[in-house]
Amino acid sequence: MITNLSDITIFSELPEEALLRIAPLLKERQFKKNHVLMFENDLSEEVYLIRSGMLKVYRLSEDREIVLSIATAGDILGESEALSSDNHRISSVEALENVSVWQIGKQDFLYIVEQYPAVLRKAYTILIERMRILNRLIRYLSLYDVRTKTANLIMDLYFNFGKHNDNVYKIDLKIRQSLMANMLGVTRESISKTLSDFQAEGILDIQDKYLFILDKSKLESICNKIEEIPELRKWNSQ
Repeated sequence: MITNLSDITIFSELPEEALLRIAPLLKERQFKKNHVLMFENDLSEEVYLIRSGMLKVYRLSEDREIVLSIATAGDILGESEALSSDNHRISSVEALENVSVWQIGKQDFLYIVEQYPAVLRKAYTILIERMRILNRLIRYLSLYDVRTKTANLIMDLYFNFGKHNDNVYKIDLKIRQSLMANMLGVTRESISKTLSDFQAEGILDIQDKYLFILDKSKLESICNKIEEIPELRKWNSQ
């Protein structure tokens, strides 16, 4: 769990004295798994700084869910709406596990931005990162088959949650096939078949919902159509 404000990406460039002034403006909150912190198009003003846990950012269309991103410790949610004149939520946010956050109101967040321009610069950087991720998501959804989409998502997960040990690359994150399907805009059955194919080909192993990459080179060869720069697979800039 994050205990220092300096580990929150948007505050990472602030001096200690500034963080001490900000701390009294924050309220600690705990949310249970499956709690929805934001609903798309709702009017609300809270900004959330994630201390621990994982959340999905998603939109619904005709009861179909598309996951736009996964937020983890150190991330901020709701700052884009706070910086806008329109308080309608851009997307929904749901806890994928028990979550701990610092919560701050819009006016207090705007006060911080006014007092510390480095926060606004960091918010701009975060926005650009999210645009890059969404551009890649559009490619996944519109240009590639399920096999290529799945391979690239697994590589994304590895670059963000991976651990390397004795030529085995573990994605240290329990992830459901239904979540992967919603991240790629495909059916759960398609994901299940593709993962089974990867296992049969010796590319991947799955144990207790953890993914283990057994043949990273072969998996990367499936991703080559995208010509992705590896470092750009990171979901945040910190």
